[in-house]
Amino acid sequence: MPPASSNATTPQSYAALWQQNMQIRNLITRGVPQQGIPPAVDMWQPLNPVLPSGATYGSVLTAQLRNVGLVKRLLVKVTGTINTIASNAHTLTKLGLANALSNITFTDLANNQRINTTGWHLVAVASAKRRRPWGAAMTSDTPLGYGNNFGAISAPATINAASSGNFTMFYEVPFVRNDDDLRGLIMGSVATATMQVQCTVNPNFCVAAGADATGAVYQSASTTPGTLSNLTFQVYQNYLDQYPRMPNGAPILPALDIGTAYTLTNTSSATPIANQDNSFPFVNQRQFLSTTAVYDNAGVLNAGSDITSWKLTSANFTNITFLDPVTQALMGRTRLADDFPTGMYYFDFNDRPIDTSVFGNMQLLLNPSSVGGPTAVVLLGWEAYGIIGQINQGGSIPSGA
Repeated sequence: MPPASSNATTPQSYAALWQQNMQIRNLITRGVPQQGIPPAVDMWQPLNPVLPSGATYGSVLTAQLRNVGLVKRLLVKVTGTINTIASNAHTLTKLGLANALSNITFTDLANNQRINTTGWHLVAVASAKRRRPWGAAMTSDTPLGYGNNFGAISAPATINAASSGNFTMFYEVPFVRNDDDLRGLIMGSVATATMQVQCTVNPNFCVAAGADATGAVYQSASTTPGTLSNLTFQVYQNYLDQYPRMPNGAPILPALDIGTAYTLTNTSSATPIANQDNSFPFVNQRQFLSTTAVYDNAGVLNAGSDITSWKLTSANFTNITFLDPVTQALMGRTRLADDFPTGMYYFDFNDRPIDTSVFGNMQLLLNPSSVGGPTAVVLLGWEAYGIIGQINQGGSIPSGA
């Protein structure tokens, strides 16, 4: 589905523009082998990230992108060591290493903030796209040596007291949804403007016993969280080079793809009210592909036992979906071929995006059967397309009951 809004004045002119966009997209991604025209070259190159002296929990790590090619995504690698003291064993939380970075922000050449979300949201979206847990090794009985050999994404389930454990985490920071759908592509070959990604090392990477561990990586068995050492940070830029050009050297670009932003953002709710529908509205001027929700019930992540229903409701209060939590979790399983982490729910709109430019006032509703206290909250991650020039105009009403 193309975006609902464009600069075209008639359906016919828009259809012609969309057809031209698809032809150019295919020329870039596939070339024309019959005429000896190759596809663009898929480049992966390391950037020079800024790792502040003494970087630790809460540090903001920055990398400036190269102004080259048609940029598709970044790959962020973070490694480090967690050190514990006596009587201070640490255990992975339910969201675990996905929380290593608490925020990832990307601002494009036109100062549009396309990415402003959490590590766990990036991991959920990357997993759903690939229909398997992000970066996971397949378990098999093969005698051929295949398996989890490199520890590309790894962390010990438990770090013993007075010990240490190493972790390695990768995040995909996408500007397009996949290598075939180039909506959101960034023309990086400019002379003056700059782009950068900022990654925040989780200030609550390790939390004390009894604390809310939903947003943490490890929880201590005592009141003393572990310390971080040996932190490293590397960013890789994935872009298309040697893309087609006119005889005069001008690039041949897919106008609609370049004029669209692929956005990943996050919000959180007020304290939900038990046994009532608590609403979370979809922002205007977007096409939503998915929503990921975590019900943090005052520090407890349950497998649906504290929720009566999830609903997707239109402006006229029609329930498009009305499901109990286990059935909604099944929907996530059919997408991922695995369950999302306990307390997390995935709402998939890829086959029929929620277009608030056309319909508006769409809401996701949670009816919790129990609320553990005033610190209970719903954490929400939004995946959407927006037309550049309009994405800063689509405000939303506050979340709440």
